Amino acid sequence: MGMVTGALAPLQAAAPGPELTAAQHPYLVWNGTFPRWADLTPERAVADIRKGIELAQQRIEAICQVKPTEATWENTYAVYDRLDVELGYADQLLSNLAYLTDSPAWRAAMDEVSPLIAEYNASITSNERLWAVLREASSQPWVRQLSPARQLFMQEVIDAFKDSGADLPADKKARKLEIEKELAALRLQFDKNCKDSANAWQLVITDKARLAGMSPEWMARAAAKAQERGFGTPENPQWLITLDYASVVDVLRHCDVKETRRLCWEGRCSEGNTPEFDNAPVVDRVMALRSELATLLGFGTYADKVTARRMVGSGAAALEFVDNLMRSVKPAFDRDVAQLLEFASRREGRRITQVDPWDVSYYISQMNEEICGFDSEALRPYHKKENVVAGMFSIYESLYNIRISEIPTRCLQPGEQLPDGEADVWHPEVKLYAIHDVATGRHMGSVYMDLHPRSTKRDGAWVMGIRHYPVVEGTRPPHLCVLVCNLKSPTAGKPALFTHMDVLTIFHEFGHALHSMLSDTELFSHAGTRVARDFVELPSQINENWVWIPEGVMAYARHWETDEALPAEMLLKLQQSRFFLPGFDMMSQLRMAKLDLEMHINYESKFRGRNLDTASQELLGPWNLPLSKSGPSIMRCLSHCVSSGYAAGYYSYKWAEVLAADAFTRFEKEGPTNTQTGADFRREVLSTGGSRPESETFRAFIGRDPNPDALLQQQGMLK
Repeated sequence: MGMVTGALAPLQAAAPGPELTAAQHPYLVWNGTFPRWADLTPERAVADIRKGIELAQQRIEAICQVKPTEATWENTYAVYDRLDVELGYADQLLSNLAYLTDSPAWRAAMDEVSPLIAEYNASITSNERLWAVLREASSQPWVRQLSPARQLFMQEVIDAFKDSGADLPADKKARKLEIEKELAALRLQFDKNCKDSANAWQLVITDKARLAGMSPEWMARAAAKAQERGFGTPENPQWLITLDYASVVDVLRHCDVKETRRLCWEGRCSEGNTPEFDNAPVVDRVMALRSELATLLGFGTYADKVTARRMVGSGAAALEFVDNLMRSVKPAFDRDVAQLLEFASRREGRRITQVDPWDVSYYISQMNEEICGFDSEALRPYHKKENVVAGMFSIYESLYNIRISEIPTRCLQPGEQLPDGEADVWHPEVKLYAIHDVATGRHMGSVYMDLHPRSTKRDGAWVMGIRHYPVVEGTRPPHLCVLVCNLKSPTAGKPALFTHMDVLTIFHEFGHALHSMLSDTELFSHAGTRVARDFVELPSQINENWVWIPEGVMAYARHWETDEALPAEMLLKLQQSRFFLPGFDMMSQLRMAKLDLEMHINYESKFRGRNLDTASQELLGPWNLPLSKSGPSIMRCLSHCVSSGYAAGYYSYKWAEVLAADAFTRFEKEGPTNTQTGADFRREVLSTGGSRPESETFRAFIGRDPNPDALLQQQGMLK
């Protein structure tokens, strides 16, 4: 709604003005459907972001010139709807490259533009002339004749101005700008500390026996990675463990050697937690500034500020939702803990009342195999990357009546020309896919997929919108987004073979991509995934269901060598493992949601002046596993809640998971491959973006309000 809301937020888009050319401003405009990534340098990013801000300020001034008696939709809110689209392009492209091709130059560019964008954002709602025109226009009689989407947008803009302090006196507006600029710098410092501390840790194993239990595929990847960094040879291999998720987490789950697991756990504890890269003071300052900002703007807490326009409505309501869910899950969690302690006692040959933290994932994996007969590694040969991607596409092609096709790509070298019919990418591993509507032949959008870890790539998984467009006179240009994961890479002689968690991750992220690509909205500001944060995970989380059911699994699970379909008995064991220790799994997410909310509601009383790790442990003590040793606070490296868009919003994963569990009951009733159900979900959820209240969107698909017990019922925890 006229503001760049963060690096991972979906963006608006519109055709840039005629004064811009791709040669002069490659971040703002490109010839054809796709950007020329080879032309996108850090230096040009800074220049183009400055130009994007300049264009936005010109539009702001144009609105400010409108007299109240001459105000129309077209000369006020229509302009505001596309206020900073060029700046949005540049910000997203820069963020994408900085996250995926990290280097000092990209960091320097981010450091330079971040305060510029923060200052620009703050300047919008502090512009008294702009606010006066928009406020006056919103009360004109013609507003009642606008479409519901336009009326909703106008109310959203008015609310955004009020919530951002548009009516504050000048001195408080100045202080607000100072706070937001400092917060922007702190977010960058937090991410830098996470990345640098993670890169600073590695474990080189020279004795193969210390990796007993690890799969041949993992061993091959670790040996190859070691050789890349100068450790070992093909004849005398060594094995490198890094804090990449695909590296260290597999060790914690599957390595039979306790000492190796301990070292890896300690390595994970170092993220944001070393003298050189200590995030505790960063977190403390962020929380202090957020609290001051909320008070300045008239909110009780920062959580109230964040949730005021979301489905949950307030910070207190969000915390009540989490606390109620924790209490409901606690009996199942306690049973799961007792089962884990009993298993550990049997394995150790002595009574265990506290588990070593480096043993938790390992014991759970072993328990799953013993109790359910499920060995997650046995699935890996059936999860060849190409099969998983193709199978996933086939499921949603049928369900949503779309066609997905690969576009040839090339990672250009300096001075190299792009052949006709190909698209440029930032790394040779990146693939590009176009999504077309079968009924009309429309090119709905395209999605880049960057699936494997690299040392220069940020950890995690996400979808980043690059461009989104509204529908004008029945048509629109295709959307564009980037889907990022850090999944298992190919090894010598073998393709990339995914774990089941990898498969679940890519299905989840593809749900975001579909939500992004299939939107058809009247306004830029409602296009793509621009919905309330506690609704945005619904399309991604509902997609996770298909990796557990035959209609989904059998679309992609074929042995990479024999092409044999996954045996029925293995599918049954997979399904039986789905809700294995459900209380344990859910409580781990709820702990993070509670910590996030408590820090943004009660930081002064529960955290201020105290050791972050001790305070976090004390807060979550009743909900924690009985561990022999406490680790550092997850808030040291939980970028979602410090440097990204989930501050005071981590609860939304569980909130949306309740919605997703409830929405999937319709697919269960009517059939998970029922094309009419799929058509309804596409029309009522995926295509509507933020063009109507999320509660209305949910009711339009399911026919009623959400069932708050749906998730507990799905996981068998509601007696």
